[in-house]
Amino acid sequence: MRPAAIRELTLLSRPGCHLCEAALELLEPRCRAYGVRLRVVDVDGDQALRDRYGLRIPVVMAGDSELCAWPLDESQLAAWFGRRS
Repeated sequence: MRPAAIRELTLLSRPGCHLCEAALELLEPRCRAYGVRLRVVDVDGDQALRDRYGLRIPVVMAGDSELCAWPLDESQLAAWFGRRS
């Protein structure tokens, strides 16, 4: 799938994670502005995700590709959203 065709981002997160909450606050307004769906996935609800990402959250996924992890890379996010305008 071409990156420009992806209309959804996934935030890999876990409840009570203050970094995940900060990432969500940063992503939500951008996603609304660009008409991109933001899906939040609790890594603790999926053993494979928990094994793969452990404490390395939050992670932002575009399709099956990791876009960035904490600290979120503003330039990568801007470039990704810029391809959607």
